[in-house]
Amino acid sequence: MIKLLLVEDNPVDALLTRDLLAEWPLDQFEITHAPILADGLTRLGRDRFDVVLLDLSLPDTHGLSTVTQVLATSPGVPVVVLSGHDDHPLALKALQHGAQDYLVKGEGGTDFLARSILYAIERKRAQERLTYLAQHDQLTGLINRALFRDRLIHAMARSKRKDHPLAIMLLDLDRFKAVNDTLGHDVGDQLLKLVATRLLECVREVDTVARMGGDEFTAILEGISGVADVLVVAKRIVESISTPFEIGPHRISIGVSIGITLYPLDDEDIDELLRHADKAMYAAKQQGGSRFHFHSTTGQPPSGTPAPVQ
Repeated sequence: MIKLLLVEDNPVDALLTRDLLAEWPLDQFEITHAPILADGLTRLGRDRFDVVLLDLSLPDTHGLSTVTQVLATSPGVPVVVLSGHDDHPLALKALQHGAQDYLVKGEGGTDFLARSILYAIERKRAQERLTYLAQHDQLTGLINRALFRDRLIHAMARSKRKDHPLAIMLLDLDRFKAVNDTLGHDVGDQLLKLVATRLLECVREVDTVARMGGDEFTAILEGISGVADVLVVAKRIVESISTPFEIGPHRISIGVSIGITLYPLDDEDIDELLRHADKAMYAAKQQGGSRFHFHSTTGQPPSGTPAPVQ
């Protein structure tokens, strides 16, 4: 069953669309009709749809902003524009605004309309898959370096706007190379996956955890009240990663060294902030690992390590 939202103000065109799709023998279309965009946006915000069939000329909107508003409400839903005008430049602009296809009313029969809708759904899925692969680490499923930088830029802007500090953590695993050297890269890869899972368990859903490459991870803690909040998370991470991992017959003990800087107390650009966190991380590693260290411009809050895990 394909759930389709038809946003169309002309009742004759809406009925024709229903009749055409009812004749398609391969899939069933469950059609919800919205006569104006406002109604369509309300339904998109409330229910799940597989595709939107969208007229650009509606009583409460007109033109390409119609596509923009639909995608702003439900960015994951494929949009097929159904227009009364065979306008090639407009069709190209609609695709550039995020629509998956542009169809002219009255052109083509049942097969043409149904296949266009189904192909639009598949194109959207393929597009999202490619976007996911470009933004995520394939081994751990965490976001990658490129998306992390984008997230950090936006987090810094929110921090300034809302006057809420954020913490940037750079994490490097201790003794990970020895695992690869003695047990092999397959075990090392499994260990990285388990580390990623534990890191996610140590932070809130609103926080960001990324894999930067190798055995290096990063985290953004947003909306913190101050150093005390960061200390809680840092201690939790050190304790979690210090707890031995069970992988097949192997009981593996590693640690993690964490460098931390606070923004906007450390009011630098993104590259300088990451350098500060990296410098603090190396300081933690030089102190023996399995500990955290703050960058000095944050007022030199305590560095440390939790009690050893038994």
